[in-house]
Amino acid sequence: MTALSAPPRPGPATAVVHPVPGTDSRSAPWLPVVLLGVAVAVLAGIGTDVVGGNALDGMLSDAVHRPAGGWWLAGCIVGLEIAAAGTALGVHRRLGAGARRTAVLGLLALWSVGLAAVAAFPTDLPGLDTTAWGRVHQVAAALATVVPPVVGLLVAATCSPPARRALRGAAVGLGGLGASFLALHVPVVFAGADPVQGIGLVERLLLAGTAATAVLVATGLAGIGAPPPAAEGGLR
Repeated sequence: MTALSAPPRPGPATAVVHPVPGTDSRSAPWLPVVLLGVAVAVLAGIGTDVVGGNALDGMLSDAVHRPAGGWWLAGCIVGLEIAAAGTALGVHRRLGAGARRTAVLGLLALWSVGLAAVAAFPTDLPGLDTTAWGRVHQVAAALATVVPPVVGLLVAATCSPPARRALRGAAVGLGGLGASFLALHVPVVFAGADPVQGIGLVERLLLAGTAATAVLVATGLAGIGAPPPAAEGGLR
């Protein structure tokens, strides 16, 4: 009589391996959209200086008062709008329904409106009194400065540990730059003082930080597994 053989125990050779979400354009279609938007924004931001801007003391928005400068500034805004749309797609695809996803999508919509207002209401010429449209421009620019680091922190909480650390670091750094940029504008907005020397450099660093944070948000979302589809007609 032969003894009954025991069923094989599951080992490393029989373990089920779950695939890790990839970061290519098929699994993360928003990633190339964000990268395109970031590239357009950075190149157009450089273009505002090519037409005669002062990279150390001048604002990017001052480009509207120089020949062809308005087109470069519009290109920078369009690039950021593209990045915002791509990020919203990634948030919709990878963050489960709930308060966090609603908050992030709402902030992205607010950022998009602020960016559009920056382009629609040009800044006043340096040294002149602030007009009503110039005041709208200032408020919209402040809004566009505050939103990106908040979005970065909200998304970072859902990412894997390495992506979380990188995104939080970028968001905190971007928030520090934004706070410095707004603080330098306080005497200009409320006291009519001349812009502080070096404020243009801070703004350009802010643009670079926003671009880096947008890329980290997009790649962080790509590493999050897609939420399971909602069950229809009760529990499955």
